[in-house]
This record gives sequence, C-alpha cells and structure tokens, in this order.
Amino acid sequence: MIKIKKDTHPHYKPNNMKNKVLVMFKNKYFLVFLAIMFLGIFLRAYHFSDWLHFELDQARDAKITDLAYREGVENLPLLGPKAAGTFLRLGPVFYYFNYLTVVIFGNNPAGNAASSLIFGVLSIVVFYFLMKRYFGEKISLLLALLFSSSIFLVVYSRFAWNPNPIPFFSLLLFLSLLKVTDKNEKRRGVWLVVSGFSLACVTHMHFLAFVSMPVITALFLLIKWPKIAWKYWLMSLMVIFLLYLPPIINDIATGGDNYGQFFKVAEGKSNKDDHNLPEKVIKNYKENSLGYFLILTGQGRTELPKVEIKNEVNLTCDPNCMTKVNLGMVALVVFTVGLGLMIFYFWKGRKNENNDFLTLSVLWFAVIFGLYTLIAFDISPRFWLAVSGLPFIFLGLFLKSLEDYSRLNKNLINILVFLLVGVLVFFNLWEVKKRFWQYANAHQESFAIETDKILKERTRVTLEQQYLIIDYIVDFYEKNKYPVYLNSDPQFRRSFVFHLKNKSIPNDDWRNAVIGGKVYAEGNYFLVYPTLSSWTGDVQKYENNYRLIDKKEFGTLTVFHLEPLPGAINSQRQEFEEDGKNSSAPGVPVRYQWDEIFNDDSETEEEN
Repeated sequence: MIKIKKDTHPHYKPNNMKNKVLVMFKNKYFLVFLAIMFLGIFLRAYHFSDWLHFELDQARDAKITDLAYREGVENLPLLGPKAAGTFLRLGPVFYYFNYLTVVIFGNNPAGNAASSLIFGVLSIVVFYFLMKRYFGEKISLLLALLFSSSIFLVVYSRFAWNPNPIPFFSLLLFLSLLKVTDKNEKRRGVWLVVSGFSLACVTHMHFLAFVSMPVITALFLLIKWPKIAWKYWLMSLMVIFLLYLPPIINDIATGGDNYGQFFKVAEGKSNKDDHNLPEKVIKNYKENSLGYFLILTGQGRTELPKVEIKNEVNLTCDPNCMTKVNLGMVALVVFTVGLGLMIFYFWKGRKNENNDFLTLSVLWFAVIFGLYTLIAFDISPRFWLAVSGLPFIFLGLFLKSLEDYSRLNKNLINILVFLLVGVLVFFNLWEVKKRFWQYANAHQESFAIETDKILKERTRVTLEQQYLIIDYIVDFYEKNKYPVYLNSDPQFRRSFVFHLKNKSIPNDDWRNAVIGGKVYAEGNYFLVYPTLSSWTGDVQKYENNYRLIDKKEFGTLTVFHLEPLPGAINSQRQEFEEDGKNSSAPGVPVRYQWDEIFNDDSETEEEN
C-alpha cells in the first residue's frame, strides 16, 4: 500500500489561518504590539464606570440615548449636538454610536460612553498601521507605545463627548487615503469607500473637523488623482450621502434652518476678536507648541509670553507665566524642530512617488494651522484632537533623523531613541497615576488640583461620587416622598437631574421655584457645590426663605440640605406633569426625531 504525505495530497488544504496565527505569535514585533494594546486598554478601561466624567454635556447626550432606549430607536434625532456657543447642530452619528453601545452594554452613563472607549482603543491600532506607512517597525512601535500612554488621549477616551472619536476617524481617514493612492494596494476601491465613511463620521463630531477634514481630503485627492473604477467613487459618495441624510431631511422639513446657521458660525468664529493677523499667527504658533508638547509629554505647566503687535512689539509674562516659561520654551523648540523636520523630509522626497505620507501630513498640518489661526485666541484643549497624530509624526521624524544623519554608533543611537521615548512614556504614566489617584479619592477627600490643560476642570468629580450623593438625597425622599429641588454649579446640575429622573423621583431645578416665587412646604431642598469653592455666598442667597439643617461632604463636593422657613411657605406641593417633547426656543433651529418625520401630529424636540 502506497502512503501519501498529507502536504503532497492534491486534496489536502493546510489550515492557513492557524498557521498565520502561530507565525504572528512567534513574531516579536507582534507580541510587543499586543503588550502596547494591553497597556492602552488598561489605561482607558480601568475603573471606567466609577471614575467616569459625567457632567453638563454628558448628561445632555445621555438624555438623548435614554429616550431612544426606553421608547424606541425612532426617537433618535436627525441632528446632533450644537457647535459650542452657537445654534448650528452637527450630524447625529455620535448619538447613533452611543445608542448602539447603550443597547449592548446597558442604559447608563458608562454604556453611553462605551463608544468613546472603543474608538479610543481602536485608534491605537489605526495609528500604528498609519505610522508603518512611512516609518520602520521599531519607530512605529515606539510611537504607538507613546500614543497608547499619552494622558491627553487616555483622558479623552474615558468619557462621552462628541469630539472624542475624532482621533479614530481622522486617523482612519488618512490611512484609507494612503491606501487609495498606493498603486500596490489591491483593494484601493474598498479603501476609497472606507475613506468616505470615515470622512462623513469625523465631520459629524466637531465643527472644526467639519470644515478642515473635507479640505484636506479634497486637496490630497486632487494632488494624487488616483485612478479607481467609477463605481467605487459612486459608492463612497453614496456612503457620505447616507450618513448626511438625517441632517438633509431635517433641513428639508425646516426650510434649511440648520444650514443657514453654518455661515453665522463661520463668520462669528473668525471675527470674534480684534487681534490683527500677525498676533493671531504668533498666538496660534504658541498654542500649537504647547498643545503638541502636552500630547507628547503630558506636561501642562507650560506658558509663553504674551505678544502684542501695535506700533511696536510688546512681550509680557506675569508671575504665573514666569514659573512656567522655561518648560514653555522647551515646547516651542520641540515644536519648531518637528515642523522643520517635516518640511525638510517632505522637500527632500518631493519627487518620490512614495512621498504620500508626508504630503498628507503637510496638508493635515497646513489646513488646520490655517484654520486655527482664525480662532487663535479661542483655542480649547479639545481642538487638539483634530491633530492628535501630528505630534507623534514630528517625534518620529526626529527619531528618523537620528538614524539617518547621526554619526554616533548605531547601538548608541538605538539606546538614545529608546531612552527618549521611555522618558516621554514615563512622564505620561506619572501624570496618569496622579490623575487616577484623584479619581479614586474624589468621593472621600477634598483636594485642590493644578490648572488642568486637558479638560479645563477646576474640580475632580466622578460618577461614583455623584451616585453617592444621589443615594444620600434619595434616602430623604424615601422617608417623606417629597419632590426634590436641587441647585448646583452649571457643570454638575444637569447630571444630578439626570440621575434623579432615572430613579423616577419627582424633581425640579430649584431655580425654577425661586424664579416663580414658590416656596413649597413639601419639598426636599439640596445645594451641591465644590467643597473648596466660595460656596458661602451661594448658600446665603437662600437664607431669607430657607434654613440650613445639614451639611455633608462627599470629598470634592459638599451637599447642603435646607428646609423652608414656616413663614416663607406659600404653596403646599408642586404638581408635576409627565415629561414631554419640548418645542424649540425662539431662534433655535428645530431638531426633529425620526418618529416626527413620519407622524404629522408630533411635536418637535429641542436639546437644552
């Protein structure tokens, strides 16, 4: 009998997938990448729910998904959050992603924020493959390690906010564009469709992304002009159209109200101050230097002198600036060197067909830098999410320059490269450790924090802490079944109201009763203020009609329990109606829900 070897038998099919997996796990680079991913997941997911940042905007967004979860997906809106300080609304994709994670992980603040966590983790993967388009394996892994541990990116992955997914979708957009223009890529058409999807999603997340990302994409495609079958172009445009169909339908129903707000926002953001163009350029350059440095190092104690250009150039640096200017100058040098290296390598390889990575990087920087110049004196930390990959590209080019031009021994260069990235990772992890300690102790200890350059927080407040306060309030409600009246700082007030409504406890913003001149006999009255704030004046505003009966500290927040004075009571109890859909305020474009489009007798909904 003749024996045939398995691997020579014409019908034998080796387990290719199994072999590929085995090869991957034998690859040292893959194992390093896995370790980087585990670190990134840990930093983003550790005590995710307990330490969740859940304040003004988060409660607003959770209210949207809560309604859709409780009453049906058709209650999702056709427009998204408002662009800051305006009536213009973005696209609704952010709400749709949040709704999906609420369905999967639960209808609670953590479930609502899970999409930001997921996109934050996936952004590490996309970033790594984007870096590999230009840098070698070693530099790409080192940059991915720093990216995964950057406290700036860690923090923005740990709560729900519409700008938070920008790093993932912008990086996915740029990776797909590079795939589209790669002549060796077999699925260029598919990547073109992916680019359309990621472009549509990222422009739903923030107004500045809505303006900048299409410009970057259009310029890159015009420069490279990839030859791809027309059907893929059509599919890409169709994906964009479908994701923008909800806003289009809403504008058709309202006669273009939201579309008309776009030009008002553009005009308002560019004409908001009286600074001249040179001042704006200098201010923008300074802000970029400090922002890029923050992303790379986690260090926020940086300042640079103020520059005024009138008849002459004036530099001013107050005492607070003087204590931080040295590190600010380091940030300025780091940014300038990185920018110079990007221009140098781009110019050096301008005739190289494989210079797409740097071409896209230059466009990425130039378009957003130009846009941010217009709003240089109104830049917020979240704006750096739109350029989150560029600081690492600057660093990667510096590491590459050491390898390309240094006369030092190759082993010594490797040591310097690993040492530099290791120090930056250490700085970030140290800042993460400090922040995690603050999260862990916010509910039981009052402490002051330094100026927060990441979220601009003045006080650390966690979801765990809010739940403890709500439980304290609920105990009083359970005893007498009186409605709860609560007031707090603006950033916390809406979140406490959200928690009370989720527990089906009748409640109202205490300010409404004050405005209406009502003092109810049956009511549980509470004020919540930061423990270290000047809360005395806030409490004294109520002393004419109420008296303080208890004060209880919950770490960084303090709860004040008051009761009405007998002589001030003018009403027995407030009657509460069921929550309905609110009509839009005057001047605010109407935002429809899907069920309202198909029902003629429904009312319109408006986000406060």
